[in-house]
Amino acid sequence: MAFFVGKPAPDVTAPAYVRGATDPQPLRLSDYRGKWLVLFFYPRDFTFVCPTEIQAFARLHGEFTAENAVVLGASTDSYYAHKAWYETDPRLTEVAYPILADTAQSVSEAFGVLLDDGAALRGTFIIDPEGIVRHAGINDLDVGRNVEETLRLLRALRTGDLCPAAWHPGTPTLTDVVAEPTAPVPVASAAIARVTDETIETVTAADRGVLILAKNDCGHCAAYQAEIKAALARGELADLAIGKLVLNEPGATDYKRGNRWLADVKDLPFTVLYRNGQIVDRFLGSRAAYLEERVRAAFGDEPELAAAA
Repeated sequence: MAFFVGKPAPDVTAPAYVRGATDPQPLRLSDYRGKWLVLFFYPRDFTFVCPTEIQAFARLHGEFTAENAVVLGASTDSYYAHKAWYETDPRLTEVAYPILADTAQSVSEAFGVLLDDGAALRGTFIIDPEGIVRHAGINDLDVGRNVEETLRLLRALRTGDLCPAAWHPGTPTLTDVVAEPTAPVPVASAAIARVTDETIETVTAADRGVLILAKNDCGHCAAYQAEIKAALARGELADLAIGKLVLNEPGATDYKRGNRWLADVKDLPFTVLYRNGQIVDRFLGSRAAYLEERVRAAFGDEPELAAAA
């Protein structure tokens, strides 16, 4: 299902079994905008392989939640079949996430996992806070998926960085490796350099510096950085020194202490524009297109843009 990746997820609605609720709960995927969404399909209730996967998602549910992610299960069984299975099978007592009852088969069909017999393949989709599908994977019916790998992929996507094969939290991303030297951030950099107390002047003292204040557990921060990186890859914003300061990691202490206006920052990502050590603009970051507008206004000239093809 590669055609889904990078495209908006289908905005579908279905009733769901939610433990503790007395009736089916209507859920719409767009209701989860602003959070990461992990949607997984399984073939049938009361089967053999399925409960091992459902258990695995339940065991790691807290870790998905810590990543600002919502987990949704789905099959084409009815709400009443879900209720009967999840409330009687001791293996499923820890399941706290909703299970879509896709009896109309519209959700499974929209995501391309519906089989001719009405069951769903083992499809897994990771959708970002903007509603864009960032990962799609499908297993045949006989083989259960690796839920820890799904969690690893989610964490890698949330960094907003270039991640090598088998990347895990705590190991460098390719962007980190590029950003390690303390030399000034190069003009026309293809990445957003991670700065620290020791290297922040490479951005703040630049002729046209852009500093992004972010957290590594913020989905909006990751989405904003991904847009900027895409603009850089297109040749846009090429004459700016762009860096990010991760506020919940070591290395931001002196900057936070030395800038009292940070106390006014209530939401992230937050963007600050610098020229030769002076703040010329600061605003709540949102979209790369908005950044371009503020750059034009702050610096009095347009950033270098890619030539129209």
